Amino acid sequence: MIRLSPVEPSLEHGGVDFLATVETLDLTTCDREPIHLPGAIQPHGVLLAIREADMTIRLVSANCGAHLGVEAPALIGAPLARAVGADFVRRLRLAVVNPRGSGGDPIFLHLPDAGVLEATWHYTDGLLIVELEPTDAGARSTLFQDMRHAMDALRIAGSVQAFCDAAATEVKRLTGYDRVMVYRFHPDEHGEVVAEALEPGLEPYLGLHYPASDIPRQARKLYTLKQLGVIADVDYEPAELLAAATDAGSEPLNLSFAELRSVSPFHLAYLRGMGVQATLTISILRGTSLWGMITCHHRAPRRIDAQLRSACRLLGRVFSLHLVTEEDRERLAYGSRLAKVESQIVERMSGTGHLADALVGAQSSPLELVSADGMVARIDGRTVTAGVVPPAHAVDALLARMRARDNPSLLVCDDLPSRFDELGQFAERASGVLALALSADCEDVILWFRGELIHTVTWGGDPDKPMVGDPTARPGEPGFAQLGPRESFEAWTQQVRGRCRPWLEAEVDAARSLAAAVPERLLARARDRLAYLAMHDALTGLPNRTLFLERVEKALGGLGRRERRVALLFVDLDRFKAVNDTLGHAAGDELLCRAAERLQTATRETDTVARFGGDEFVVLCDDMAPAKADQLAKRIVQAFHAPFDLEGRDVVVTASIGVAVTQVGATPAELMRDADTAMYRAKHSGRNAATAFTPEMRATSLRRVEIETGLRPALDRGELCLHFQPIYTLDGALNGFEALARWPLPGRGMVPPLEFIPVAEATGLIAPLTAWALDDGLRSLAGWRRQRPELDLALSVNVSASQVTPALCRVVGDALSRHEIPPSALCLEITESALVDDNGLNWRFLSDLRDRGVLLSIDDFGTGFSSLAYLSQLPVHEIKIDRAFIAGLPARRSDATVVASVVALAHQLGFRAVAEGVESEEQLEAVRRLGCDLAQGYLLGRPVASDRIDSLLLRESELGVA
Repeated sequence: MIRLSPVEPSLEHGGVDFLATVETLDLTTCDREPIHLPGAIQPHGVLLAIREADMTIRLVSANCGAHLGVEAPALIGAPLARAVGADFVRRLRLAVVNPRGSGGDPIFLHLPDAGVLEATWHYTDGLLIVELEPTDAGARSTLFQDMRHAMDALRIAGSVQAFCDAAATEVKRLTGYDRVMVYRFHPDEHGEVVAEALEPGLEPYLGLHYPASDIPRQARKLYTLKQLGVIADVDYEPAELLAAATDAGSEPLNLSFAELRSVSPFHLAYLRGMGVQATLTISILRGTSLWGMITCHHRAPRRIDAQLRSACRLLGRVFSLHLVTEEDRERLAYGSRLAKVESQIVERMSGTGHLADALVGAQSSPLELVSADGMVARIDGRTVTAGVVPPAHAVDALLARMRARDNPSLLVCDDLPSRFDELGQFAERASGVLALALSADCEDVILWFRGELIHTVTWGGDPDKPMVGDPTARPGEPGFAQLGPRESFEAWTQQVRGRCRPWLEAEVDAARSLAAAVPERLLARARDRLAYLAMHDALTGLPNRTLFLERVEKALGGLGRRERRVALLFVDLDRFKAVNDTLGHAAGDELLCRAAERLQTATRETDTVARFGGDEFVVLCDDMAPAKADQLAKRIVQAFHAPFDLEGRDVVVTASIGVAVTQVGATPAELMRDADTAMYRAKHSGRNAATAFTPEMRATSLRRVEIETGLRPALDRGELCLHFQPIYTLDGALNGFEALARWPLPGRGMVPPLEFIPVAEATGLIAPLTAWALDDGLRSLAGWRRQRPELDLALSVNVSASQVTPALCRVVGDALSRHEIPPSALCLEITESALVDDNGLNWRFLSDLRDRGVLLSIDDFGTGFSSLAYLSQLPVHEIKIDRAFIAGLPARRSDATVVASVVALAHQLGFRAVAEGVESEEQLEAVRRLGCDLAQGYLLGRPVASDRIDSLLLRESELGVA
C-alpha cells in the first residue's frame, strides 16, 4: 500500500480497523509491495504494449472493447492498426521518431462511435506503451492564460512559505479540485501539511503531521521518477493487462511511467475512508530528492486530460525551481548573518590573551552563532563556558562517548537524553548538542548545547499505526502484510519531550567555520611565538643575536655623514658558572633574568639590550659619544654590585664590560669584535670593570689569524678528528650518531667548532672539510654496521648551506659507494638560519640528494622563523628542534607550546621531529610526551671519539638481546 495523499492518517484515533485480524508488524514491511507492477490499469482509458519493430500488440488492457470497439483477446498479437487504424499508426511512428517528440505530447484518435481519444506514449521493458483516454479536445481554451496567471503568482512570492501558499491556490484554480495541499517532508522523513487551499465547509488539514511510513520507500522513488499521478475514481474496477500465451511466463509489465497505473487497494480504502473520490499528486523535487508533494483531493470522480496533466507537470517543475532558489536565498541570508557573527568572534581571537577567553569574551556571543543556550570550549588546556550547560562530569561522559565514535570530529544531535544516558537528567539544559573536535584526541573541542523544547505535534491519526497480514508472506502471496485502512481520521496529539530545536545546516556550517578558525589561530599564535622566539631569547625575553645584529646593521647604516656615533657594550657576568654549578640551573636561569632586568633599568629606552647566549649580554646605543658610553658602562658595573637574592641567599655577581664606539665605515662584525676584545681585556684585568677598546687591543685577534693559517695544514695532516654523539628513539633504541668535528691544537687545547668552522667557510676550506667529515664518518659507520648489523645505525653530518651544490652531491655519492652505505643511513643537517640567510641556496640540489635516498634535516629549528613560509617546499625529512626550546622544559609552558607546535607541524608535513640538548630526565619525559620522534643530549650521551663507540654498541646489542 502507498498513500498518495499526505493528509491520510495511519490509524484512527479510537476507531476500528476495517480488517478484523490485526497483527502489529515492522512498518518497513510495506516497503516490499511492488506498486509499480500492479498488472492492471484504471479503466477510464486503454493501455497497449507494442513491439515497435512490427507494431504488433503484445499486451492489452481487458477494457479495450468499451473504448475501441474491439475486444482484448482479438487484439493480442494483432497489428496495432487493427485497433486504431493505419492513419493513427502512421502518426504515432512519426511522433516516436521525432527527436523533439515526448510521451507527454498527445496524439488524437477520432473514432466514429467513441468520440475523441488522446494518446500518450513512453517506453518500458523494451516495449512502446500507448495509453488512450477520452478527451474533449480544445475545451480548455483558457489554459494558457491560467498558466500565465499561475507563473506570475509564483514569481512574486517572496518566501518559501509564500511559494507554498501560492502553489496551493494556483493548482486549485487550475485543476478545480476541492482541496489542494502542499506536503513537505522533514529530515526524519515524516511529513507536514504546510499550505492548503480548500472549498468552504471542508475540515482544514493545515499543520497536521504524518509519519514517514505513510509513503514507503518504493512510493517515494516512484514520485521521484514520475512526477505526476492521477486517480480518477477510487471506486474503479481495475482493467487487467492481458498478454499473448507465449508471454505468459514473463515478468509483469513495469508501469512506473504509466498514466493509468492501477494503485494499491489499501490506498483506495484510505481515500474512501476520508471521503475522497479522486486525487492528483504533483511531485516537488530539490535536485533528485523528493522535497514534498502538491496533493489534490476531490469529493466526486474527476479525470483530467493529458493537456492539463502536462500543464500541472510543468507547474510542478517551475515550482521546484523557484523553491530551490528561494530556499537557497533564505539559507544564504541566514548563513551571511552567521558569518558576520563568526567574523567578529574570530577577530576577537586574533588579539592577545588565551583563545578560550577570547572566544567567550567576543562582542558577538558564540551562542548567537548557532542559536545555542550554552557552550563549553576546551582549547589549549583551558576550559571556559557560556550560558546554561550541563555539569562537567556529564560533559566528560559525552566526550568519552564521542571519542569512541567512528567519526569523533563532529556530533550533531537533537535528542541527547534518548541517546546518552548520562545526559538524561539534564534535558532541560542539554537536549541537543553540536560538538566539533579541534584535535584528533578531542582534547580541544567546542560543544554547543540547546535546552529541551517541549512542544505538541498534531498527527493525522496515531503515528504508531498497526499493520495486518502475515509478516513472512512475500509480495503477491496471500496474506502479504499491509498497513490497515481505517474509517476515522481524528487528529491525534503528542507531546514531544527530550528534544531541542533541530540544528540547521547553516548553523552546522557556521560552527565548522569557527572550529576551523580556532586551530588556525592557534597555529598563527604558535607561528607568532616562533617568530618572537626566533628573534628573542627564550629565557629573558631580550632580543637575541639575530635581532641584535639586524639593529646594529641598521644603526651603522643610518650614520651617514652626520657627526654621530654608535656605541656597543659587551657585558659578561663574572662567576656565573660557579653560581650555576653550585645552586643549579634554576638559580642560574633566575640570575640571568635578574641581570637582564638590571641592564634594562640602567640603559635608555632607545637602547637595545640583547642576550647572546650563556652569560653574555650586549647593549647597542645609537647616537652616543665615547664619554657617554664609558659613563653608561660604569653605571652598569655599579648596578651589579648589589647582591642578587637567589633561593634565599645573597649572591654577588659582577660584570665585565667591553666598550666600542664607531663612526661611519665600520661593519657590525668589526664593532662586535672590538667590543668583545675590550671585554676580554676587562676580564683579564681583574673583572668587575669596564674597558674601552683601543687599537692596541687588536692583537687579541691574532688567535683568529692563527686559526686561519693553521687550519689547512691541520686538515692536510689529518689532525682534525670526529666525535660522535648518540641519537636515540623515544622508546630508548639507538638510532645512530651525529658526527661533530674537533680540532686539538697542540699547546692550546681543543679549538671549538664555532671558532674554526666560520674560518673554514670564509677561507674556502669548508669543501675539503665537509668531504673529510663525510668520508671519515661513513668509514666509522661502515665498521659499526658490520659489527652490529642488527642495530641498523645511521649517521648525521652537518653541512654548510653554501656546500649544497652539484659537487656535494658527487662527494656524498662517492663516499656512500666507497663505504657501501645505503643512502638512507646518511642524514645531512643544514641549519635553519642558513636556509633563510643564504638566498643563493639552490633547493634543486637538495631535491637531488633526497631523490638519491639521502635524508635531510633542518638543524636548530626555531632560530630562523622566516623559513616557515618555505618549510612545506623544502625536500627534507627531519626537523631538529633548537636546544633553546628544550632547555625550558618542562617548567615553561611557552616552550612546551612551541615544541608541541613544531612537532605537530613536522608530523603534518611528514617529517620526523628531533629534540636537541636533552640534559635531564624531566626534559626527556617532556619531549616524549610532546610527540618527538628522536632525541639527543648530554643525558643520553656526550660526544666521544670513535674508539669509545664499541663499548656503547656492545651494550646496546646486549640490551636488544635481553
